[in-house]
Amino acid sequence: MENQTQKPKKKIYKRWWFWVLIVIIIFIIIGSSGSKNTENGSSTQSSKNNIAQQAPAIQISASELYADYRANQVAADTKYKGKTVEVTGTINSIGKDILDTPYVSLNAGDILSTIQCMFDKSDSAQLATLAKDTRITLTGKVKGEVIMNVLLDNCSIVK
Repeated sequence: MENQTQKPKKKIYKRWWFWVLIVIIIFIIIGSSGSKNTENGSSTQSSKNNIAQQAPAIQISASELYADYRANQVAADTKYKGKTVEVTGTINSIGKDILDTPYVSLNAGDILSTIQCMFDKSDSAQLATLAKDTRITLTGKVKGEVIMNVLLDNCSIVK
């Protein structure tokens, strides 16, 4: 009889696939925290008009906005969070989150970082006409940075 020693099993949190699963779950939670539409379409349109009537939007490129958050998140939140920005960049992806809320992600410089602009479900037809790798200008309210993404809510297409 051979004297075989079995390798002790690794604890679950020490396995690589566990951390990949955790990251995926975090992205799902972030995606589901997008625009929540509990009112009818007419009041959504009026809220977009209210955003446009407030203080003028801060004009900035997607890479500059992300660079500001990367350099100092606290300072960037003070400067942008809760304010309307007009951000220009190249479309990285167009999709829907887990709650079926449409979004457009703009390239922000490196592979993993994006500016994620959340739209109302009623904007789906307009978003269907967009194409990846095209330059676009969007307006939205900054929610802050969440795991390498700067989130904008109540977005609309400027040009």
